[in-house]
Amino acid sequence: MIAAALRYDLPRDLDEALALLSQDPATTRLLGGGTWLVPELNRGVVNADRRVVDLRRAGLGEIRADGDVIHVGATCSYAALEASELIASRLPLLHAMAVGVTGGRQIRNQGTIGGSVAAARPQSDAPGALCALDAAAVIAGPGGTRRVAVVELLSGAMRTTLRRDEILVGFEIEQPGGGHGYHKLKRAAGSWPIATAAAILRLDGDGLIDRATLVLGGVCATPLVVPVADVMAGHRIDDDLIAAAAQCAADAVTEPWCDELATGRYRAAVARPVAHRALIAAQSAAIQQRRSQL
Repeated sequence: MIAAALRYDLPRDLDEALALLSQDPATTRLLGGGTWLVPELNRGVVNADRRVVDLRRAGLGEIRADGDVIHVGATCSYAALEASELIASRLPLLHAMAVGVTGGRQIRNQGTIGGSVAAARPQSDAPGALCALDAAAVIAGPGGTRRVAVVELLSGAMRTTLRRDEILVGFEIEQPGGGHGYHKLKRAAGSWPIATAAAILRLDGDGLIDRATLVLGGVCATPLVVPVADVMAGHRIDDDLIAAAAQCAADAVTEPWCDELATGRYRAAVARPVAHRALIAAQSAAIQQRRSQL
């Protein structure tokens, strides 16, 4: 039960939400799905003694395409991502993340992709996948709308560059093409990930790699973009190249994240095998896609 008194508002659109937020941004808390905020209010971890603004009816749950760019609203649930044919066909990495998100049916139906990013928890699935997709966050505030790469929005564990008077509206993601792989390590089906890896590999007409992306989640305070393109771009995929890219991931972990789930030393140790499995899956998907195009 939430012990502190608070005011609850359910705005009908983004303009009303921004107006409510502007009245006292220092103490107002924004509610997406509530999977992070509500438990913290119950425990008294965060203070919302004046206002909670619920964004569920503010019109921020749309999924749509504009050419090669897919728009995903901030209040889009994991269940909506899983059910979307547009996401499954054009952003399969995001679909794979949503299907396997930790927490079961309740979290998939209630949790939102924008809430996950705004909370900036190192162990969350969504931030790493969005960084691998080079997603841009769309942010609305009193001065208008701005866009910033998700990888730049996440400034630390539980920290973002969002200002208190701003609202995360959604994400713009360009269809990457190629094959994807997503793998995570966790202690039990219902526990948060210890490490995740999101990979994208794309082949050119000659079968050489022309895009190589790998992002580790949960291993560091923020998603770690591994420079695997330096190792893989322009080369033909084989087992040795995949192994070298996975080792590159291990070498990139210089400041591992530590919490009650795992030590930093353990997270650093599992980075290579988690990355390797994601890369293997991306390799298989990329080769299959190229064969279908021949």
